Amino acid sequence: MSFSPRVPQWLRLSLVCGVLGVTGCSAARPPEAAVGQAELAVRQAAESKAPVYAPSEFRIAQEKSLGAQRAMSEEEYDYARRLAEQAVTDAQLAQARAGAAEAQKNTEEIRKTMNALQSEASRPMIP
Repeated sequence: MSFSPRVPQWLRLSLVCGVLGVTGCSAARPPEAAVGQAELAVRQAAESKAPVYAPSEFRIAQEKSLGAQRAMSEEEYDYARRLAEQAVTDAQLAQARAGAAEAQKNTEEIRKTMNALQSEASRPMIP
């Protein structure tokens, strides 16, 4: 029994198409975990006073998180994944900047208190 030379070509072609189809479907899965992480990161940034100390970074993170949710509903999964990853990074940046700004504010307050105490200690005592 002999096969025509075209049969193996068709088999190879169908195998390649099948593999591409399976990997294509798995790559286009909804990025639910990534979008959930973005929402959590934005929520954590909100709790860390990022809206007060890093409002622009926080707003950007919020917008990207909402954009990821919209892209999910429109089944644009690759775009949703990218936006969600960017939202996590932006929320972490906002949280870090808020922490730094709050630490700097606390440092200023401690410095003022120390200066007040030093001036009080150096004042001559009246008998």
